Amino acid sequence: MNPIKEDLSELIKKKVYFFDLDGTIYIGNQLFEGVIELIDVLKRKGKKFFFLSNNSSKSTSDYIKKLKDLNLNVTRENLILSQHPTIDYLKKKNYEKIFLLGTESLKREFRQEGFILTETDPEIIVLAFDQEVTYERLVKASYLLQNNIPYIATHLDDRCPTKKGYIPDAGGIAALLYKATERMPKVFGKPNKEMLLFKLEELGIHPKDAAIFGDRLYTDIKMGIDVGVTTCCVLSGEATLETIEKSKTSKPNFIIEGIWNFLEALNNHVLKDMDL
Repeated sequence: MNPIKEDLSELIKKKVYFFDLDGTIYIGNQLFEGVIELIDVLKRKGKKFFFLSNNSSKSTSDYIKKLKDLNLNVTRENLILSQHPTIDYLKKKNYEKIFLLGTESLKREFRQEGFILTETDPEIIVLAFDQEVTYERLVKASYLLQNNIPYIATHLDDRCPTKKGYIPDAGGIAALLYKATERMPKVFGKPNKEMLLFKLEELGIHPKDAAIFGDRLYTDIKMGIDVGVTTCCVLSGEATLETIEKSKTSKPNFIIEGIWNFLEALNNHVLKDMDL
């Protein structure tokens, strides 16, 4: 199987594109080749696009700042982050006092949303990608979980790709807490299909007219399959040809080395239109 030789003509016809961030659009603070040009092409062609991320280590405003620092001028409307459906759930269920296993950046967002963050008398535990976690806070969370407090998570990615290699993600923290408490959280990020469905319904677009690009089979690709959108796995992050071959449930419709292959296909399509 040679991913570069894939015929991407079906992808080019879509009306809406969903792009994972970590491992698909960038690694760490390094934007992948062709991303800026790709977004410019999609804008010129009148296509809608959204960036999705399970990585809840940053607040929405910090994500927007990071993308702008990478010369991607996007707005809140172009972002779908795992904390968004999580916060929506907390508000619908009228939770106010929260024990948040999250970074200071994410804590600011939760406070801005009106929540009270506490470690003494919370109504619920919220697990995020806490890159600032301490053993002391894990102990407190373990005690609370053994008292049967409600428990949810923004996402459960096992690991996060960086330029040097992988680091433990929220799923790794959840696994550690499970060893102590035998409890796992209710999850709101990918592969929860609501992350895509709510936007498709808002736009009035059928799943068959949308595509998702991502580097994880068990989140990005699984969610796309569950929703019914066309799936394209990139090999620039976690997934490899070997893991795709071994997967029994999350086979993508397309496989490419990186997002730059999609840009190349789009540009070739534009040139063909000009020739006509």
